Amino acid sequence: MKADCANCQTHACYTKGVNCTGLDREEILSAYSEEDRQIMKAAAYVEGTFYSNITRLQETAEFAKAMGYQKLGMAFCIGLNAEAKTIARYYRQQGFTFYSVCCKACSFNKKELDLKQVKPEAAHEAMCNPKIQAKLLADKGTELFISCGLCVGHDALFNAACPGPVTTLVVKDRLLAHNPLGAIYSRYWKKKLQLLEDGEV
Repeated sequence: MKADCANCQTHACYTKGVNCTGLDREEILSAYSEEDRQIMKAAAYVEGTFYSNITRLQETAEFAKAMGYQKLGMAFCIGLNAEAKTIARYYRQQGFTFYSVCCKACSFNKKELDLKQVKPEAAHEAMCNPKIQAKLLADKGTELFISCGLCVGHDALFNAACPGPVTTLVVKDRLLAHNPLGAIYSRYWKKKLQLLEDGEV
């Protein structure tokens, strides 16, 4: 397999049931543990039941219900603290025990790890703390971890540190109202990023 599906002309795996990977049935099945298969069933249930009818906020709740999760934990960026408050209210209304930890937990000084500061003149600028966000949520017995607007890189550390499944509710994009695909949908951004197709103006 070329692993260049983005440039595939046919996507026959989707349209015609073609397997171009060279992997056989048993190899594919063996990739999924019993817990993985439960997650796959819950995900398929949400997709098949609510396709294009509910938001990702709602899909996350329906997925958690299908999995039988009671405790949800969200790691969020302090820049989305108002949104985080509303999100927490929604999931509590849905009957979940809901925990949240902001990225500045512990207020650990960036200088301790020699990290670049947004404001170089500041004596104390708290670093983002994704591994501790994961730890604090895990310590509460979180069953489903939710990433909400963490920085690029910090989200990778958070995901890797969580001892259970992680889903992303919000992807941070400070310029595009947290809609990274805005750069692909906007002709102006496509031009700025030199992504215009031949003949596109």
